[in-house]
Amino acid sequence: MEKSYTQEEFDELMGKVEKADFRVAEYLELAGREKWARVYATVNRGWTMTSNIVECINRHLVATKEMPIFDFLEEVEPSTEYLYTVHAAGRHFIVNLKNKTCSCRMLQIDEIPCPHAWAVIKKKNLTVNDYYSELFKLHIVVKTYDIVVDPLPDEREWKIPTYISEDVVFPPRYKRPPGRPKKKCDKSLIELLIGKKKKHACSTCGQTGHNRRSCSNAPRRK
Repeated sequence: MEKSYTQEEFDELMGKVEKADFRVAEYLELAGREKWARVYATVNRGWTMTSNIVECINRHLVATKEMPIFDFLEEVEPSTEYLYTVHAAGRHFIVNLKNKTCSCRMLQIDEIPCPHAWAVIKKKNLTVNDYYSELFKLHIVVKTYDIVVDPLPDEREWKIPTYISEDVVFPPRYKRPPGRPKKKCDKSLIELLIGKKKKHACSTCGQTGHNRRSCSNAPRRK
């Protein structure tokens, strides 16, 4: 829900939350949709929490390069030199290459070509790098390291505010429970509402719960 690109998608998921527990929906409303929902955000955000800028950029770029564009693509119809209609998955989307927009809103929010824009770019044999935001390009990333970081002076010369120097930090109230931490994460509310993800099946026997490497149903070689 927080990552919805369109109003229709957001309203559909919000309705499921209200049916599951109206208190959760009320809490989210009071918090302010613009603070947590992508479709209501006043600025475009990265929506990626990481301590490594390379991981953040790679996550976006790899996600778009691995998009199965032609798995759902039906037809690309040109209206003008820059305006196209892309039919996909029983719906149609309007792509404007000149303004770098798509009716799915992924292109203008993420500033990375969405699957529909990719289809048009490939059809016209254009350079896809021209439609990425400058923020994801190497020369901009390098500029982030141009700022001089001044070294700290000697510790005896530090001027620490009183409210910090006199603040007492206590140890955590709760200790880590004994035993090995659990591997499985708790499911989010959206995952509980939508349901379980589809399990991958073994390519040899077609059953779930294992892959072809650990398959015991494979025919034995004589």
